[in-house]
Amino acid sequence: MSILVVDDEFTNLMILERLLENEGYDVVKAMSGEEAIELMEDPAFIDNLDVVLLDVEMPGISGIDTTRLIRKRFGLDELPIVIVSGRSNEEDIADGLDAGASDYTTKPIRKTELLARVRNAMSLKQAIDARKRYEKVLQEDFDLAQKLQQSVLSANIEDEDIRIMATYIPSKKLAGDMYAWYRISQNKYGIILFDVMGHGVSSALITMGMSSILFELVHRIGDPAKVLEELNRQMSRLFPGDETEIYFTAVYLYIDLDEMKLSYANAGHPPGLLRMGDQIIALENTGLPVGMFEDSQYTSRTIDLTSPGCIYLYTDGFMELYSKGIDEGISAIRQLIEQQGPNIHHLIQPDQSDEADDLCLVTVEIN
Repeated sequence: MSILVVDDEFTNLMILERLLENEGYDVVKAMSGEEAIELMEDPAFIDNLDVVLLDVEMPGISGIDTTRLIRKRFGLDELPIVIVSGRSNEEDIADGLDAGASDYTTKPIRKTELLARVRNAMSLKQAIDARKRYEKVLQEDFDLAQKLQQSVLSANIEDEDIRIMATYIPSKKLAGDMYAWYRISQNKYGIILFDVMGHGVSSALITMGMSSILFELVHRIGDPAKVLEELNRQMSRLFPGDETEIYFTAVYLYIDLDEMKLSYANAGHPPGLLRMGDQIIALENTGLPVGMFEDSQYTSRTIDLTSPGCIYLYTDGFMELYSKGIDEGISAIRQLIEQQGPNIHHLIQPDQSDEADDLCLVTVEIN
């Protein structure tokens, strides 16, 4: 436990050093604000520094100005500073606290009070260090979880007959948007995009849980409505009862290139858009969000495909780039599709504000 003691009077330094070392602290001395600042330029010194005990009235850089200089580098939650003042009026004390001091004591030194304030400052620093260690471990866990979540996302497909691409920008390290596609047979594909309510860890866990069962599910079940019903059953099993409000919107596509047919089911998701020639067809809702009600049922719809054509699936975060209103957002996306076609991916400029939602766009080009 290391303390930097700063005082321009040699006798005071010796007294403070003796008091603190008797309590088991390691003491480093400086006789001016300039010397203290110079010592703190050394990263190794800073790594071992716990508290600064700083005299206010010093020639050159005063204790108040030294406090301000320290605070430019270290926040209140990083390094405690206890100022020692020969003045006890409220204005002088307020000046020190306003400059960034964590605590204060007055001269002449009163041993019991000084040591109590140093102990408090040391406890604060230990709590700060513990929090930093926790945050470091938490950040490492988040980084690993993000890599795991991204690892299950499907890679782009660029075949002669079909091209599937995604742009995915999570608002946080862990997000609630998820997409996946599967080649069920030579010319048959299952494609899903879903958006879990909320953000962060809980939403990411849902996406991971659902993605773990999708491969078997889409290879076993062809009907999109039945796929969503099975996902709804799994959600009800994982989160039984009405005490939780966990659900996700989803749209699932089944594309048969031999028959040139698209079957889809939409569980409360923003409508996908299918463009064929000059026509844009909305893939509207055919059921409620997955996990909202245990007995939810879904309907599949089938559309004949012509080539070239392109299907656009997106989450509401993409829609909100252009409008907070649903109808206005869909209208804006329609216009972008008419102007840019599949090149729409290159136009995405996500909102980086704290309120930004997860953003996902998937395009399926039929050639």
